[in-house]
Amino acid sequence: AVLLFHDGEAGRDMVAALASGLPEHILPVEVEELGSAGMDTWLSALAYGASAVVLLGMPRSPQSVVAEVHAQLETARAVLAGMGYPPEVLLYTEQQASDLINTISDMAMLAATKPAGFAGLDEKRTVIRLAVEHLFEVAPHSRPLVTLPAGAPFGEVLLDQARCTLCMACVSQCPAGALLAGDDMPRLDFIEANCVQCGLCCRTCPEDAIAITPRYLYDYRQRNSRRVLHEEAPFDCIRCGKPFATRSVIENISRKMQGHAMFKGAALERIRMCEDCRVQDIYGDEASDAQIAIEPSLPGG
Repeated sequence: AVLLFHDGEAGRDMVAALASGLPEHILPVEVEELGSAGMDTWLSALAYGASAVVLLGMPRSPQSVVAEVHAQLETARAVLAGMGYPPEVLLYTEQQASDLINTISDMAMLAATKPAGFAGLDEKRTVIRLAVEHLFEVAPHSRPLVTLPAGAPFGEVLLDQARCTLCMACVSQCPAGALLAGDDMPRLDFIEANCVQCGLCCRTCPEDAIAITPRYLYDYRQRNSRRVLHEEAPFDCIRCGKPFATRSVIENISRKMQGHAMFKGAALERIRMCEDCRVQDIYGDEASDAQIAIEPSLPGG
């Protein structure tokens, strides 16, 4: 069957005019607005057994809606192509009634396969994942991953390890939990399944060490695995030996502070101390300076 999605206004009128002439395998589906049925709906329809999906646009449809539909179509088609399916089984058209049936009849169609058995869910990303997993399972031939168009909400984070200082600014800003701090070690981890490619990590990173690239990794285990992007041994305090930062952070700060009026001599070494030892060292120096100032005024001095 071919599912024909249309809106409840002009689209409904066109389909009603065609009703008596529509072939039995074309099933009209009315939605409030064409944009309310996204790639989660389209891919699920294919997974459940539809041979194609047609989106019937109207010339007066809001351009913002049409643009979003086309963006999602581009992503969904790329995901299908990566599994060996013809991307043309998803079609947006503004054909008039006289040509619509011919357009649908000339479309590429998916061969009948075992339908998916997952239940409908409210969470769109999960529905997309389940639909793609089923289509991948019954795919004629597929690749491990596929590159997606810019703006797609799936992909990976690329890290320049030479620049990264493991400051974890990206972790604090990641809204999806894709970037994670290591448990007891200075380490940056990544879960690709969670990444929505929002780019906040790129804009937050003070070292310009992060880039994102849209793609879809089909293997469920790889996509959900927690992989290490960068890891360093901790830097130990030069006074007490307690680990408190990473070597790259300390070296970076030391390099930037060299020559600064407030970080001359021993003051520069405090950067290599933990917070407790730094305070003790500062007050120890102040006490020594005070003692030197007092001693000349003592009797017999």
